[in-house]
Amino acid sequence: MKKITVKVSNEIYSLLLDLSARRQETVSSIVRKILEKGLTQEAAESGIDAVTEAVRKAMRDVLRPTEDRLAKLMAKAAVAAATAMYMNVQTIADLGKHNAVEIYNEARVKAAAYLKERDDNE
Repeated sequence: MKKITVKVSNEIYSLLLDLSARRQETVSSIVRKILEKGLTQEAAESGIDAVTEAVRKAMRDVLRPTEDRLAKLMAKAAVAAATAMYMNVQTIADLGKHNAVEIYNEARVKAAAYLKERDDNE
């Protein structure tokens, strides 16, 4: 074993002496155990941090293509919905209805209310 010298406050030294007397161990033995426990715990926490970061990175790497695909599908769905909306307004206007915009606004309000409804399966 290597020998090291450590300076501690009087309060810490008193606590070490009390603990030494209660456990009937040398101060050196107690300090050694405390150091080993602290260093082991620190190493474990550092290891957990490294593992956690590795898992997060792996999850990001795995989920990124799915997220990108879902974003593209949502964009396509939005374009399709907007196209259908404008085609419906145009069809209503072509049928001779002069209030096509009013019909559109009413339908939009109903659609928003429908989306706010809670589904029984949720």
